[in-house]
Amino acid sequence: MSAGYERGTVAKGPDLFADHDYRPYVYLSDDTHPFSDEEALYAAVTTTRRAVAVPLTDDDFRSGGLPRDSYVNPWTVVSIRHADIQTKEARLVDATTEEIAQAAADYLGVR
Repeated sequence: MSAGYERGTVAKGPDLFADHDYRPYVYLSDDTHPFSDEEALYAAVTTTRRAVAVPLTDDDFRSGGLPRDSYVNPWTVVSIRHADIQTKEARLVDATTEEIAQAAADYLGVR
């Protein structure tokens, strides 16, 4: 993994969905990603509550945190180059990372 980020890291990256400078994302890839030295797969984090989004509570963070109530949209998965990631905000516990990754796989039809 590049820049010290690993699966479960919450990092600031380019906002690909709105007119903001950045947005938080959850790093979901592991080193089996074909270009893990250059890019990774991330799930978008938002402050918009949706019934099917994964809410992040204080118990979901191993370290760090986010300043506002936040939710992960596991259906919004993007590939972002490590060079475009700005900073690490937090780290999620493994169980929460797995929940998000499994939800993303479900949206892709993986059963």
